This record gives sequence, structure tokens and C-alpha cells, in this order.
Amino acid sequence: MGIYKPQGSKFYWFSTTNQGIRHRENTKATNKKLAEQIYRKRVDGLAREKHFPDENLKSFPFTKLVERYLAEITSDKSLNSQADENRFAIVLTSFFGDKLLNQITPDLVFKFKLQRRRDFAKKWKCRLEKEKSQLKKLGKEALKAFEEKGRHFGKRTINRELGLLSAMFNQAIKVWRWCSFNPVSGVKREKENKRVKYFTPEVFAQIFDCLPDWVRPIVLLAKYTGLRRANVVNLKWSQVDMQQRMVILDAGVMKNSEHLGIPLNEQAYRILEVQKNCKARAGQSNKVVLIRSAFVFCHNNGTEYTAWGVTRAFKKACRKAGYPDFRFHDLRHDFCSQLVQQGVDLYAVKELAGHKDIATTQRYAHLSPERLRKAVEALPSHA
Repeated sequence: MGIYKPQGSKFYWFSTTNQGIRHRENTKATNKKLAEQIYRKRVDGLAREKHFPDENLKSFPFTKLVERYLAEITSDKSLNSQADENRFAIVLTSFFGDKLLNQITPDLVFKFKLQRRRDFAKKWKCRLEKEKSQLKKLGKEALKAFEEKGRHFGKRTINRELGLLSAMFNQAIKVWRWCSFNPVSGVKREKENKRVKYFTPEVFAQIFDCLPDWVRPIVLLAKYTGLRRANVVNLKWSQVDMQQRMVILDAGVMKNSEHLGIPLNEQAYRILEVQKNCKARAGQSNKVVLIRSAFVFCHNNGTEYTAWGVTRAFKKACRKAGYPDFRFHDLRHDFCSQLVQQGVDLYAVKELAGHKDIATTQRYAHLSPERLRKAVEALPSHA
């Protein structure tokens, strides 16, 4: 027992070691039995701090976690990532509200996932009702493809919402010491349909013919560079090097927050050359003048197009051509798919597409069976 009374003191003290550190404390008790009780309680408290650290953590409301994460972590990410995470945070906050962090259990997170499934099922039902008559005109195959797409609708968004929730809890555990358990870790993610969709020359030609003139160069540049919609629609001349035939994007405008340099092939270069010399009629005099704008693609007054407007025009053309399942992002899939089918190395495709992880590029590997065929033919024969 570490109880003792120092010379000249009327109080009992105790001495103990916790995690290699000698700890001495005055019990403020003159009765030895009372001092021993204080000592035992104090030692028990030190042991609990060591083995059950979460018991002494102050519990914070979920809204405070969201507020701090968005201010300190999200604010350092790209503008696109900031927009996404702010949108996901609104959804998370509407469900978890002011619940304390220690009240958010794996069961509650699972209920959130189920609720989001119901939300997306309701959205898809409304969308199907709105487009059913048009899909019937396109035939049973189009309707069947649309219904199949509905089975996977929203799964990627749910996973990204769960991913943000998990990242918030990890930050709270490892850095801010607000809690000691991540309730998302025990919840299984949704199984996504990894879409790899590309255009045959005939299909693309039919869709292209249905596009309005103003959106055609945007679609072609997306097809020949693989740029994401936001990057191609908001492309600026300051990001284009016509002499070196390159598009150079800073990390701040990229989804993966990494710099990207895309060489321009002949078709892409010609598109930009035409855009550079774009003319329009201006003023009451109706005089033809060069369009002066910081943006490569813009209205006659120099203001940029919106990503939503481009998506709407492209989707309308796809429906008109009889291919409602295509979307603007498939131009990026087409870029990667065509490269792989032409025998380009997967690592080169990864760099051109700006993928952060080779696993993302691997989804296109099956499009190059010739590469695998050559690999097995390299085996020695023992016949």
C-alpha cells in the first residue's frame, strides 16, 4: 500500500506509478482508513483512464462535428469536392441532427442507409413515370435497360455519403479525440454497378447529329481528351497551351486534387483552333467581331455555359437518337475504353485520365483481350 505520512504533515499522502510516471498526491485525510479508501479510488480511476479512455471523453453533438469538419478539412479540397461534401453534409445532418456522437451506433447508420435507399427508389419511380411513355416508343429494350439502371440508382451517392460520415468519425477519433469508435466501420457499403459504357461510331454519329451546334465542340473535346464535365465546360484559355498542344489543369480544379496535363491530338487541337477564332454579331450595328472571353466555350457575350445546360442538351440528344441510357460522363468512359482497345498501356491510360488509383483504370482491362492472349502465348510449349 502506497500510503504514508510525511514528516511534519498531519495528512496522509499516497504514491503510485501510472504509465511509467510517479504520481504523488495529498489525500487531505488525517484518518488512515479514509486515506486508504481515497488511494484505492484514485488508483482505480487511473487504471480506467488507461484501459477505457472513451469513458472520460466529452460527447459532442453531430452538428458540431459536421461544422468543424467542413471548416477545417473540406475547405482544403478542390471546389468540386467541396460542393459534393457540403451537399452530402446536408443529407447527413437532416438525419442525425443534434444526436451526440456516442449515440450514433452502427444500427442507426444502417437505418440511415435504408432511408436513403427509400429516398432514391421514390425518385426513380417518379422519373420512370415521367419518361415511361417516351421509352415505350423506343421499344421494350430501351424500357428494360432503363428499369435495370433503376436497380443501381443512388448506390454510388449512398456510398459517398457513408464515406464522408466515416471520414468525419475517423478525424474525431484520431485527431480531435471526441470519440473512440467509428460506427460506420460495421456497416456494409452498397454494391455499385461499375459502369463502362462507350460509343460505337454509328451510335455516336446518331447522337452527334441530334446535338445543337453550340454543344457539339464541347462533346467532341470531352471525347478526345477524357476531361470530366466540369473541367471541359469551364475550360479557360489560361489552361490551354496551343504551342505545346496541351491542356494543363491545376490541382484546385481537379476532383482528385492532383495536377493533370493532357496532350491534344489533332482533332482536339482543331476544335480549340476553331473556338479561338469564334465570331459573333455584336451591338446594334450587327457587326461581326471576335468573341473575347476567358472561357473556351461561352455564349456570344463571353459568359460561360453551365454544366447543367450542357448535360441537359446532351441527354436530350441521346433520347432523340434512341439511346436514353447514355450520359455525358460516358464520353470519359469512351476515351479510356478506346485507348485500351487500341493497345495503350493501362498505366498510360491512368495518367491520361487522371485516375488517382490504378484500380479505377482496371475496370477497362477486359476491353483488351489481345494483351492477355499474347501473355499466355509466351508460355513455353512441352508438347
